[in-house]
Amino acid sequence: MEEKNGKPFLNFKVVGLVIRASGLGPWSVVFAVLFFAASIIVSVFEPGVGGLGNATWLMFQVVTTIGLGDFTAVSLVGRIAIIALSIYSVFYLALITGAVVSFCTETMHARRDESIAHFLYQLEHLPELSPEELVALSEKVKKFKKAV
Repeated sequence: MEEKNGKPFLNFKVVGLVIRASGLGPWSVVFAVLFFAASIIVSVFEPGVGGLGNATWLMFQVVTTIGLGDFTAVSLVGRIAIIALSIYSVFYLALITGAVVSFCTETMHARRDESIAHFLYQLEHLPELSPEELVALSEKVKKFKKAV
């Protein structure tokens, strides 16, 4: 796992927080149950798959749409399990993606609003700022003008 600024790039606690905050907890439970149920069903009804491990690998391929073709379902029951998982996972992954994007957007807006509030506070209290703070504020304004 890569690190960025001393923090892990992918923090599973944050992912869990996003899932809970967005109300996707029940969707996640259904997804996990459907994933493993489909794995078990395929491992039982598809003799060509060769066990639960390979069935789980096939379900991973179904969910991620990589479909390497290692294994295929030929029975009606196996195909129905794969279809159900495929349809559910398309919607579930779209919801998760939307929740993560929304979380990131809200975080960026909160940081921006915090910066703007701090900037306005400094402007309101200009006479009280030290010479160093005034120089720093001037640099921020110059950077902002260049960006715009």
